[in-house]
Amino acid sequence: MIIICPSCSGRFYYDENRFQGRATKRLGCPNCVHEFEILNPHQPAPLVPSGLDPLRFNRYVVLTVSGVAMDPYVIQQALVLIGRSEGEIITHDPQCSRRHAQICLEHDGSVWLEDLGSTNGTLLKGKVIKEKSRLENNSEFTCGQTRFQLMIHPIARNRKST
Repeated sequence: MIIICPSCSGRFYYDENRFQGRATKRLGCPNCVHEFEILNPHQPAPLVPSGLDPLRFNRYVVLTVSGVAMDPYVIQQALVLIGRSEGEIITHDPQCSRRHAQICLEHDGSVWLEDLGSTNGTLLKGKVIKEKSRLENNSEFTCGQTRFQLMIHPIARNRKST
């Protein structure tokens, strides 16, 4: 899974097997040594902790090209189009359709993924999705040969949103 440091925004890969059944893991960022806790993606947790405003959380989509995490895309609108040559997230992946899939942010803060009739399909948890499917924190999905991961973090009060 791809981890983003909440302090320096550095990105690095973390092998999910290292959780060894635990719900959380405390990490030190290899870039800035900031310590923080991550959740095991295989242990279901609420999308946003109960009692908190779901719209006070940033949703990031991290794109991975050849195993390298690229800059995260912050979801700021209700629909985010993913495609080879059109959309908010452009993959330049020949296996990805021109208009491949879309991410839908609902009023309740939930995030959904929908295939737009792509040639090669959209995979969630390794399976082709046929209908709109809910994404949870750290959900990984694939459009063509391009991997994505949804990450949800509290909005930092001292950072400006872009």
